[in-house]
Amino acid sequence: MLKQFCFSNGYCISKLFSDVASRISFEKRKEFLYMLDDIISGKVERVVITYKDRLSRVGFELFYHLFKKYNCEIVVMSEIGSQKLDSEEIFEEIVTLLHCYSMKLYSKRKGQKIKEILTESEVDENS
Repeated sequence: MLKQFCFSNGYCISKLFSDVASRISFEKRKEFLYMLDDIISGKVERVVITYKDRLSRVGFELFYHLFKKYNCEIVVMSEIGSQKLDSEEIFEEIVTLLHCYSMKLYSKRKGQKIKEILTESEVDENS
């Protein structure tokens, strides 16, 4: 879909960057960091993404501004032909943030529960 979009709009694909990691944490996003290095080096003139959150769950406008400073355009396929209100974008960012943090909290609680169960089983074995 992305390649077809680029082809139909006359964009030449010279490199593909792909990460499978949380869009809110950049620690595990090596490809993103390589792309950022290429943008800063002036090697990238356009980044095409399907949706804003494919680049980053939060702070898209920051990346938009940064990329623009290095003469790199961001093209968001889903926004071609549709404009959202600022309030809609803010609402979507809030929902995304809540989802990300609730998943982290759930994950942390699950880890604590497992730790409690292991501690209880050790106590039972020692009794």
